[in-house]
Amino acid sequence: YNDCPRFLVNLGKGSVKYQDSCLRPSTNLTELWEQGNGMNQPYGFATEAAKNPDIDEDLYLFGPPAEPVNVHDVGSPTVNALLDSSGGNKGKEKWDFVVMNDHTQAPARLDSRKTTQTALLEKYLPLVLENQATLVIIETAAYQRPGINNSKDLGSAHEFQSRVREGIQSYLEVLQPKFPESLQPRIAPVGTAYLHLHDNNNLLWNELFDPFDHFHPSPLGTFLQGCVVHCTLFGCAPPLPRTEEEIKALWKDARVMHHVKTGKNRRLPSVKEAEELWNVAKRVCTRESSL
Repeated sequence: YNDCPRFLVNLGKGSVKYQDSCLRPSTNLTELWEQGNGMNQPYGFATEAAKNPDIDEDLYLFGPPAEPVNVHDVGSPTVNALLDSSGGNKGKEKWDFVVMNDHTQAPARLDSRKTTQTALLEKYLPLVLENQATLVIIETAAYQRPGINNSKDLGSAHEFQSRVREGIQSYLEVLQPKFPESLQPRIAPVGTAYLHLHDNNNLLWNELFDPFDHFHPSPLGTFLQGCVVHCTLFGCAPPLPRTEEEIKALWKDARVMHHVKTGKNRRLPSVKEAEELWNVAKRVCTRESSL
C-alpha cells in the first residue's frame, strides 16, 4: 500500500541508494517464497505510474520479445531472484539490508509462527548470509478493529500487538545464533509505534488505517512505517518534511496510492501530523535500541 519501497527512497533523500522488492498481497513469508511476486495482478504495481520508460510497448505489435520483458516496474519475480547476489539483483551488487514482513496474523499464532521460523532458517537465511546483509523484520501493526479479517481470537489492539511482537521476537531468537555479532537481525517496531499513538493520541492512531478495510495503512500509516524503518536501518530519523510540497514529493513516483474497493486517493499527512509521526518513530526507536 502507498508504495512504501519508493516512498522510503524519497523519504531518506539519499540514504537509500537502491531498492527492489518481492511482494505479494495477503501472503505470509512461507507463501511468498513458494508463490513469488504478486504485484503484477489487479490492484498491484501494474499501473500507469509504474510503466518502465525503457520499454517500448509498440515492440509487442511484432510479436513477443526474445526474452521476457516486464512493461511495469513491479519488483523481482521471486525472493530468490531478489536476494541472489550472484546476479539476481540489478548490477549484481550485494544488499546491505534485507527488510521483510510477515502477514500480520502469522507471528501472532503458534502454528504459523513455527512454520515461518522453519522457512526463515531453511530458505531466507542462506540468501541473507550470502549478501552479508543486516536482516530487518518489520513488526506490523495490529488491526484497527478487533475481529476483522478473521482475527477475533487475537483480542484487543494491545493483546493482538503483544502476540505479534512475541512472534517477531521468536523469529529473531532462532536466527540470532546464525549471524555474526556485527550483523545481528533487528526489529523495526512499526506496530509498537502504532500502539504508542493508540494510547497517547487515539484520533491520530485512527488516521493510520485505511478507512474502508481498517487494517491496511493509510498514507499516514505508511509515513510512520517509513520513519520507523529508516530509524531502524540507519540509527537516525529521516529528514523531516516541513511543507505540504515536501510531503507530496515523498509520493511523487508512487506506483499505487488507492484503496482497492474505491480507487480513490487517500489524503496525505499534514505538516503537523508528519512532525508528530516523525517524533513518535524517533522516540520508539530510541527506546527500542536502549533495551
